[in-house]
Amino acid sequence: MEYQIDQVIHGFRLRHKEYLKEIQGTAYYFEYQKTHTPLLYLSNQDNNKVFHIAFRTPSNNSTGVAHIIEHSVLDGSRKYPVKEPFVELVKGSVNTFLNAMTYPDKTVYPVASTNDKDFMNLIDVYLDAVFYPNIYQNKKIFEQEGWHYHLEDPKDKMTYNGVVYNEMKGVYSSPEEILQNELFKQLYPDSIYGKESGGFPDNIPDLTYDEFLDFHHKFYHPSNAYIYFYGDGDMEEHLKYLDEAYLSDFDYQEIDSQIALQPLFSKPAESSAYYPLSGATELNNKNYLTIGWVLNNLKDDWLAFDILTNILLGENSYPLKKALLDLNICEDISYSYTTAMRQPYFAITLKNMVGGTENKDRVRSTIKKVLQRLVKEGIDKKMLEAGINSAAFEIKEKDFGSYPPGLMFGLELMDTWLYDQDPLSHLRMDDAIAHVKTMAENGEFEKLINTQLIQNEHRAIVTLKPDPELAAKNAKALSDRLTKYQSSLSEQEIDGIVKETKDLLAYQNREDAPEDLATIPKLELSDLNAKVQTSQIARGMMDDCFVLWHPAPTDGIVYLKFYFDIRTIAQEDLAVLGILNKLLFNVRTDLYGVDEMDQMIQIHTGGISTNLEVLDDVQCEGQYQAYLSIGGKALIDQVDYLLELLFQGMTASHFDEKEIIEAILQEHRTKFENRFLTSGNVLASQRLQSYYSQSAALYQQLGGIDFGRKLSAICQSYDTSFDELSQKLLHVYKQVINRNHVKLSITCEPAQQNKIYHKVNQHLQSIDNSEQPIHTYQFDTKTANEGFMTSSKVNYVTKGFNIKRLGYEYNGSLFVLKTIMDMGYLWNRVRIKGGAYGTGFSISKAGDLIFTSYRDPHVANTLKAYDEAGQYVSDMQISQRELEKAIIGSISAKDHPLSLAMQSYVADRQFLTRQTQEWTQIERDQILSTTEADLRKCGKIIDAAMHQNALCVIGNEEKIRKNQELFNELTFIQKQSK
Repeated sequence: MEYQIDQVIHGFRLRHKEYLKEIQGTAYYFEYQKTHTPLLYLSNQDNNKVFHIAFRTPSNNSTGVAHIIEHSVLDGSRKYPVKEPFVELVKGSVNTFLNAMTYPDKTVYPVASTNDKDFMNLIDVYLDAVFYPNIYQNKKIFEQEGWHYHLEDPKDKMTYNGVVYNEMKGVYSSPEEILQNELFKQLYPDSIYGKESGGFPDNIPDLTYDEFLDFHHKFYHPSNAYIYFYGDGDMEEHLKYLDEAYLSDFDYQEIDSQIALQPLFSKPAESSAYYPLSGATELNNKNYLTIGWVLNNLKDDWLAFDILTNILLGENSYPLKKALLDLNICEDISYSYTTAMRQPYFAITLKNMVGGTENKDRVRSTIKKVLQRLVKEGIDKKMLEAGINSAAFEIKEKDFGSYPPGLMFGLELMDTWLYDQDPLSHLRMDDAIAHVKTMAENGEFEKLINTQLIQNEHRAIVTLKPDPELAAKNAKALSDRLTKYQSSLSEQEIDGIVKETKDLLAYQNREDAPEDLATIPKLELSDLNAKVQTSQIARGMMDDCFVLWHPAPTDGIVYLKFYFDIRTIAQEDLAVLGILNKLLFNVRTDLYGVDEMDQMIQIHTGGISTNLEVLDDVQCEGQYQAYLSIGGKALIDQVDYLLELLFQGMTASHFDEKEIIEAILQEHRTKFENRFLTSGNVLASQRLQSYYSQSAALYQQLGGIDFGRKLSAICQSYDTSFDELSQKLLHVYKQVINRNHVKLSITCEPAQQNKIYHKVNQHLQSIDNSEQPIHTYQFDTKTANEGFMTSSKVNYVTKGFNIKRLGYEYNGSLFVLKTIMDMGYLWNRVRIKGGAYGTGFSISKAGDLIFTSYRDPHVANTLKAYDEAGQYVSDMQISQRELEKAIIGSISAKDHPLSLAMQSYVADRQFLTRQTQEWTQIERDQILSTTEADLRKCGKIIDAAMHQNALCVIGNEEKIRKNQELFNELTFIQKQSK
């Protein structure tokens, strides 16, 4: 149907429509007349439909009220009175995205699904949640998700607990988060951006229940909402639904949610702060420094500035990053830039810096000199071309991995829509690319440097220093605060808090009534596809090379990947291979210097990457394969350049530039150490598996904790060990890049396959094919049960074992159990009652059964929950409806839509791990036929795994020491000398 401007459809007046070739569809901009609610509908043929409702939610303090409301509205509503509608939805939905996000100035509630019925179910639960939440009738929701005084016995010591409270304790265990918070306070002292919308841990307990309710009442109204649809849905039916089901219930309301501007500075600001650090013997090289600018009037130059940041700091050889690294005062440099604020900002951060405030002037001076030189002499034309082409390729590819494209488009358009600007400006990507090309020709990039950076006084510089006693000081201050409060209470008041705590625990333990659970909409098993989804793949020998073919409609893009068997490397050289993986395509080659190589990659390709992959055989316990994978992508007319660059890196790299290599290694050393604070659950899980798995022990040498420690040791003795390292790198490089031990993966248009292969094959002849011995690795595995102590305020707790080693086989019913455990038992025990931000149960096809927690205030209590999980499963009683929901949720995880590049990646891994289509279909059949009895049988499997008592914890030093009887070894990131 053709819609006309000013036409009214179910209360929505069409204000604008426009065809956007970037989405291959039409954008319709409506306004709901009764409440003045704007709605943007991007209509095209993508069946992965997306909806979101967003609210402008400015907060003038750091209590985290917007964040706590985001959590709380999803805990029951008018139509859906269960405790956790969000959780129940996940169980019985085939959603492709389901979450909510709090930003500094907005809160967004997005959902996505490829199933029409499911899509409407998701929308209805979310709309009822945001407009009619149970938070007004149930204070316990606020206490659970936000904060509460926790006291189960009058004789106990009072604590704070709450999901958001513990989440933000974890966030502010990272020095980089502390640094950014301090920078924002300096850049935006009179603006909401100077506050922490997520909540600063010390301020969260200042939020009262009444303030919490007032915030929702003020901002969660259709007159303050932004509604977005994307995909092949029935637009008219969606508008009718919104009108009749929700929006017609409201009248227009004047809401003051405007984001006030921070007045511009007349001179820069400066500040310094401290962060906690545990286990470091050397503090002088653990400082941080950041300098940030508030960017004014970027308008159409938002993409140009994004490209500019890459040109300045994207690689170690780029002008500004190189100049700062040449100061030899830090190990790594990063930058951040966002337009998701009314006043965007840009910042440069120096990590693990020697000295502190005394280096501020050197940093400022260096930045100014480099920027002034670039303005005077002009930016290198090749660098500009590289930056623009790289951005253009990314825009054309639209590769968002497992995220729906419509979701990412919807979040991007909020960067302007929220501030009453054109929401489509960020989607007109052809216009944006044409604009930046014109800017490059007219010297506008240099003007951008001058106006936004050199002449811009609205900036701040912040230094951050480590304090090894700060964690203890903060813990004591918190303890004293709570002790003082507790001692000020009367016996009757303490009894009241004990009662409130027990009432909250009782509420959390309460089972939802069957009739309430029945209100949550779900699909039927008949709505699911019984046949497994498969990607097109062919395989076979071409000449003397094994090739995996992926024919696909790639819009002219070619994806190549080489898998080199790493068993040509001796066991004692595995760490060197791990370092080689970080260096390839970042060092000089026969034809190109480092900067030239990077420019050529950006100009002619969509990128080149390397990775070390250890893949367990799903059909045979203990068997695995390990590869150095090298991949690249380019448009079909640029494939010759892609191949030249790939084979330069694979056959002609040099490892003799001492300073360049040192900078790369120091950067990765810093990233490794920061992962203990930000991704401890991943590190702990990998470490745990190495206690019993040869493949996991191998990965520890290549990229895990053992590798990180060896990398740190190399960095510390770099000057004396470089010559030896350089020789070893060259030796390992020549051994692993070998034509006799490589598999090739090609993804492209079917008509291009033979052409691409023959081009690749010509280049393959340049790779050495001399015979290399194949090594057998043997690692000493033992149940180490390590506790890695950090300055973090929270913990990452893991426990598990491989069930195949215990005589059990993987079955699809275990995957159904994963859904039940994640969204049921663990959610209630570890997240809701325990206060952890996240928790999970994983079961791999290779047999690894592992429990994890994320940003968890506990250690022993969480391990106790894991140990009792088996009995819970053995005693499980589950209705047919709840079982079907778990099955549906499990199939949803299997059928998640992926980008073309991700589809090829998954298909490669399935082949390399021997997940045949027949094997995968058997698993799907087992999932779909799972019974309550099948699930209960899994209880003894969990018990058997838990009785092996293999665990690993990364987290708070004090908490780990208090539970030291659980561990065989207490250690820091870097082992301390005895």
